[in-house]
Amino acid sequence: MGNSEEVIIHEKTENLHQRGKLHKFFLYGASFVPLFLSHHPECEKFGNNHTINIGKFRFCIGCFVGYPAAFIALFLIDILNLKNSMFYSFFLVFSIVFLATFILSPLKLTKNKKIKIMQKILIGIGAALLFSWIMGLPNPPRTNFIIAFIVLYTIITILNIYHAYGFLNTCYKCETPFDWGRCDGFKTIRNNMQKYRLFNFLIHLDDFSYKIKEKRENKQKKAQN
Repeated sequence: MGNSEEVIIHEKTENLHQRGKLHKFFLYGASFVPLFLSHHPECEKFGNNHTINIGKFRFCIGCFVGYPAAFIALFLIDILNLKNSMFYSFFLVFSIVFLATFILSPLKLTKNKKIKIMQKILIGIGAALLFSWIMGLPNPPRTNFIIAFIVLYTIITILNIYHAYGFLNTCYKCETPFDWGRCDGFKTIRNNMQKYRLFNFLIHLDDFSYKIKEKRENKQKKAQN
C-alpha cells in the first residue's frame, strides 16, 4: 500500500470519527431538549408555576410568554404608529412601571401562575416600550440601536443571573444537592441519554453532591456545639 493510499484511508477514518463526535453532540443536545424548553427540572422543589404544559412538553413562562409579548408589542407600536403619537412621551414611564413588576418575583408573589404570566407579559411590553422610546431619541438610528441593545442586554443579563441563582439555590437546598445523575428532576434527560446510548455524565456529580452534604452536616454539628 502506497503512502498516498494510507493518507486517504487515514483522512476517511478521521472524517468518520469527527462525524461521530458531531452526531453524539447533537444527540446530547436532543437529550436536554426538555430542560432547554422549560429551563426548570421536573422536580417538585421547583413547583409547577414556572412552566406552561402543552401535551408532554413544558415551556418556560418567562421565555415563551415574555418574548412573544415584547415582539407583539413592537409590532403594534409600529402598525399603529404610536411613536409619532402623543403616547410616545409616556413610553419611558410605562416601561419603567412594567419592568418594575420584576420585584414580584423576590417577593414570592409569582408563586401564583396567573400572576407570573401577567408579570412576564408586562415585562415584555415594558421592554418593547423602552426599546421604542430609545429608538425615538434625537440621535442617529445606529447610535440609538446600540444604546437600546446595551440597555436591554443589561436588563436581560440581570434577569438571567437572578433566575440562575434561584435555580442553583433550589438545588443546593435539596436533600440531594446537584445529584442530577439520580435526581427525579432529570429523569427524562437520563432516559433520553439511555435511549440514544449515550454516557450519563451527570452521574459524576454524585461526588460533588456528597461533599456538599458533608459540609452541610459539619456546619450543623458546629452549630449544635
